[in-house]
Amino acid sequence: MQHQIELMEIGSIAIFAAYNLVLYSQVRRRYYLFLGLMSFFIFLRATLVDDGSMVFYSFFPELSLNLGRKIEYFSSYMGAPLSVLFSYALYPLVSLKKYVKVFVAIAGVFLVIVLFTSYDFFYHTLDAYHLVILGSYVLMYIILIKAVLNKKVGAMYVLTGTVLCFMFVIAELLKIAGIVFIDAGPNLVNTGFVIFIFFQSVALSEIFASSFKENQELNRDLETRVDKKTSEITRASLLRDTLIRIVSHDIRGPMSNLKSVITLVREDQVGIDQAKEFMSTIDKGVDHTIQMLDELMEWGHAASQNKRIEQEEIVLKTIIDPVVNQMKPNIEAKDLNFSINGDLEAVCLFDKNALKVVLRNLLSNGVKFTEKGGNVSMNIERRSSEILIKFIDTGIGIPQEMKENLFEMKKDNKRPGTENEKSSGVGLFICNDLISQNSGSLEVEDNPVGKGTVFSFTLKLAG
Repeated sequence: MQHQIELMEIGSIAIFAAYNLVLYSQVRRRYYLFLGLMSFFIFLRATLVDDGSMVFYSFFPELSLNLGRKIEYFSSYMGAPLSVLFSYALYPLVSLKKYVKVFVAIAGVFLVIVLFTSYDFFYHTLDAYHLVILGSYVLMYIILIKAVLNKKVGAMYVLTGTVLCFMFVIAELLKIAGIVFIDAGPNLVNTGFVIFIFFQSVALSEIFASSFKENQELNRDLETRVDKKTSEITRASLLRDTLIRIVSHDIRGPMSNLKSVITLVREDQVGIDQAKEFMSTIDKGVDHTIQMLDELMEWGHAASQNKRIEQEEIVLKTIIDPVVNQMKPNIEAKDLNFSINGDLEAVCLFDKNALKVVLRNLLSNGVKFTEKGGNVSMNIERRSSEILIKFIDTGIGIPQEMKENLFEMKKDNKRPGTENEKSSGVGLFICNDLISQNSGSLEVEDNPVGKGTVFSFTLKLAG
């Protein structure tokens, strides 16, 4: 019965060694290699010891006793460095790296002695090597206890298996030294290692399950990113097509008119005075086209991958004053009552160029769609962590059907102003996109105190 149990132990160790070595060949994780080699050498030793099964000699009857002893001691001595390397590979601890190297070097010296000296000499090193074995457990305990404290996956199982194995190894050492008598059969080390294997199997299974779960989460995250990127590419493609249609349509009008006037003048079908009248109309169309192209170029520059949004601290007054001055001729031409209310000295976090585009577009819209003598105002409201800017006008308002797609790049969003001012149809789309990139939001509502519209957006408050 005892012999059968021992053969079962040896067989389980051999299977575990083969399993881990094959696993290492597939996944290239070093802890599988060290655990596989450790299992192999424990298996080899178990087939050679005097008080064991001596199975090795059954397969190799011509093997000399001296060579058998050399293989036995070499296999025994390999256990200590491999166990330390296994623990360190499983839970690397940088602060112990040099100690692990020194320990492996010391164990290597004993291995060299076994390889290149006779049994009469190297068997005297066993008592000294017992200290090396104890040192291996000290290093393993430091590594594993640290891993447990850091809540590493499977660390508690590895530590438990190591403690139990250590108890059997100590019992075997005390038995060999004759300090204590233990009537528990000859397989204390093998039994301890089988227990060790069991807990390592549980730990590695938990590590594998954790890695598998992480891979699943990474795959899901990758799928989400791919879907998001695909959506962005699709949206970019649609925007590009829409942009081309809008730009080509708006450019075609002034260019066709200009071509017609040139043809009429060249063929003497109109006089210079009449041609000047035509050119005045064309000039307005060209100005509108240039403005639209400028807006699109600024937006495209800000939205491109090479020019990311760069938020900086901005005093609102430094951006608002130039924009208002630029719009003054339009405001005065329509005799509008314009006012700025709130703290112009407030400091926000926003991309400077993007803020210019947003303010100019929203103020231009208020002026464009407000009748002569109407009111346009800009209100600045400081909040706890943000600034709210509102553009309020008493203009013609926005039909409900337009509000649904107001911030999309659509041709239907284009309509003339109260004085037949041209509209590109892309201004609000650009504003919404730039505000979103700066972590803000653009809202639209009817003027609550009369006719007209209120556009509002938020900026981060600096500091």
